[in-house]
Amino acid sequence: MIHRISTRNKLLLAFGLNAFFYPVVLYVNLDGDNRSWHIIMGKLFPLLASEYIVGSLIIFGWLYLAERIHEQFERWFGKDVISRGGILPNVAAILTFVAANLIVNWISLRFIFGFQTLILDKPDLAIVSDNEYSRMSIRYTYVNYIIMALFVYYLLTYRRIMQGMSEATMRAEKAQKERIASQYNLLRNRVNPHFLFNSLSTLSSLVHVDGDLSEQLIDRLSKAYRYMLENRDQQTVPLKAELDFLKSYSFLLETRFANKFRVEINVQEEQKEHAHIVPLTLQVLVDRALRTNRMSAHSPLVVKIRSDHNEILVENNRQPRLVPDHTIGECDWGVFENCYHMLSSSEHRLRDVADQSTWTVHVPLLAKPASTL
Repeated sequence: MIHRISTRNKLLLAFGLNAFFYPVVLYVNLDGDNRSWHIIMGKLFPLLASEYIVGSLIIFGWLYLAERIHEQFERWFGKDVISRGGILPNVAAILTFVAANLIVNWISLRFIFGFQTLILDKPDLAIVSDNEYSRMSIRYTYVNYIIMALFVYYLLTYRRIMQGMSEATMRAEKAQKERIASQYNLLRNRVNPHFLFNSLSTLSSLVHVDGDLSEQLIDRLSKAYRYMLENRDQQTVPLKAELDFLKSYSFLLETRFANKFRVEINVQEEQKEHAHIVPLTLQVLVDRALRTNRMSAHSPLVVKIRSDHNEILVENNRQPRLVPDHTIGECDWGVFENCYHMLSSSEHRLRDVADQSTWTVHVPLLAKPASTL
């Protein structure tokens, strides 16, 4: 929706425009004897001031009329007529504004003369005099204010174009955020079943073998799922909460894979307390390492999580699989890139860096947002 200019701004714009156009008209209309500064500020001042004030108020009314003409063009030619341009709308605009301006100027000049007659001893007789000088003066005044009217039209046109572009940008950003949120929810819904299935499989293999470990596994599983349920609608979560969840999750994985896999966490306490992160980021990155790398007791897969300035680094040793492990939840990397692109500053984005021996993900730490994803 295009917002109209406020009454206050219309008034300021009207006096500003007349401050530019009226001196030009004044310079042309005054004869040589009356162009001196002391005459203008002396005996002519009441006359000129009344013309300037009334003229500014007329321009103020003209701004209202110009906005209505703009809106009528949109009804005639469509909502995108202003941004689309074209010969027909512009010719219609010029003809409409010229015709309206001639009518408004004719009425305005008579009004100014009538107003001056009431308050001044010597009104501006050039307005009603029938001689060549007066006619030339009136014609010039018409031309000058027609130019002013067209200036107002194109000023409002530019304003409406910029407002339209701004609103289109806001709509696109909103649609992008909604799309990212939808993708992220789909990703979380896809990860959770894999997580539950693998955890229950591990539990079933232990329940008759090691009762104490089974009990610990059930406790960690309940904590992990509680975290998922409590934060399923959150845009970000405290880093400490995500790390606590990861400890429970990594316990389940380390129990499942025994000495083939481990997670090492080394994060500063201050960052744990104050920084935020997108929920399940660390789980998805750990799952990606498991999905794409081999592991064995001789050569275990190690995921190291450490803090570095305004980032969390998630690093694993590279032991690429020929075929990904499809029992591990699949990570849609682009979804997380989009989430962090939306939430973090331009200087800090989610980055993926790999070399021959390691694979490192730079996760920017976030401030707590005001809304949810």
